[in-house]
Amino acid sequence: MIFDILIYPGILFILASAILYSGIMRKLAARMQNRIGPPIYQVFYDIAKLTGKQGIRPVQAKPGYTMFPAIALASALTAGLLVPIYSTIISFPGDYIVIIYFLLFSSAAMFLAGYASANNFAVVGAIRGIVLILAYELPFIIAVIVPMLAFSLNSIHIFDTWLIAYYPLAAISMFLSILAKVEIPPFHIPNAHQEIVGGYTAEFTGKRLALIELTTMVKTFVLILLMICLYLGGAQNIFVLAAKSLAVLLALTVARVLFARLRIEQALRFYWLFALVAAIDLLRVIWI
Repeated sequence: MIFDILIYPGILFILASAILYSGIMRKLAARMQNRIGPPIYQVFYDIAKLTGKQGIRPVQAKPGYTMFPAIALASALTAGLLVPIYSTIISFPGDYIVIIYFLLFSSAAMFLAGYASANNFAVVGAIRGIVLILAYELPFIIAVIVPMLAFSLNSIHIFDTWLIAYYPLAAISMFLSILAKVEIPPFHIPNAHQEIVGGYTAEFTGKRLALIELTTMVKTFVLILLMICLYLGGAQNIFVLAAKSLAVLLALTVARVLFARLRIEQALRFYWLFALVAAIDLLRVIWI
């Protein structure tokens, strides 16, 4: 049990896979844009370099500036431990609600960290992030609970059936919600570099910035695992997991390369529309 939680398929596996997948996404995006791009292992070097750099705390920083990035990463890792890969590490009634909570709290903690830095650009980015949560969280919640209600389950399981074929609207809503949860274009609104100089991360350096970067990577990997578990038939072994997760990663990368950033009000309209669309599958589950 301790080995499963700490090593495989637990914390160490999630961290290593998240960093690796971030490098693969960078490489894929570069090739799609006709660039060579950095080597896949560059992300490991980046994280190691950040952890060795001096951390500078702004004079105006508020309480929580150091604490919130650590809380964000811990929340994302906790959600990852609850998502079954081959078998369930930790399972209890209502665990899918806890997964939703920790993923939400991880995002909120990152934006609170930006707010705590008290930088004008960071505060604007944090406010944008909180507003974006109000947009995407409802369709994401609907997408998670549809399979649970369809099978009358009170805890998350690996669904051997490809539920994307039965509930395509909910599956699409989940994919679109993942884009916003990890701030992939066109929903990188909280950290728009051209407008607000990196957004909520503007005042972060060293280990604190490494924690924020790791949190985004871990959330991306955990959300990919969750989509595989709920809608893509699960993974019976490491090879199936790699194939399916890389396919989802490729789709995320295509969105990253193709689309320009939306404005915050456009994102709100977009996700509330898809919340209504996803609700069609939810009504099918409830009434049929």
